[in-house]
Amino acid sequence: MSGVSVKQNSQLPDLINYKLRVLTQDGRSYIGEMLAFDKHMNLVLNECVEERIPKSQQMKIRQGNTKDVKIEKRVLGLTILRGEQILSTTVEDTPQLTKRERLEQKKSAKKKLIKERNLNKKKAGKVLKQQVQNSNGKRNGIMRSDNSDTVSVKKFQPPPGFKKR
Repeated sequence: MSGVSVKQNSQLPDLINYKLRVLTQDGRSYIGEMLAFDKHMNLVLNECVEERIPKSQQMKIRQGNTKDVKIEKRVLGLTILRGEQILSTTVEDTPQLTKRERLEQKKSAKKKLIKERNLNKKKAGKVLKQQVQNSNGKRNGIMRSDNSDTVSVKKFQPPPGFKKR
């Protein structure tokens, strides 16, 4: 465990975005970044890794041989731990980003998303019209279907069972 300094009287709201080790009643430990909690102490852990000691290895620990113990690990990802099963929580590491950096990152992501939406709206709203000359020489915005080399633009048809207007 690393020497992370946390206030002695800190509560769960103070530990959001910290990397925690959570011990459960069945002997497993879960390590992950705490994203949220509720009144029942259910925890949401991001990038969670489960560690457990198999029964065969527990026998070695009881005999006093703690050097050769193998711990099984598996990656769970986003995990919800039931508060009823939690025995203790310890802080493993500080948050990766400060609050200010996280807010800046969210703002930049939001701006990028808005730009992409606006671009998609502009692309969806444009109808490409090619200028095609009629047989009498005038330019027309609508393409004629009698030319084999030009592509005709069709309107959407109503779904089956609906009448055309």
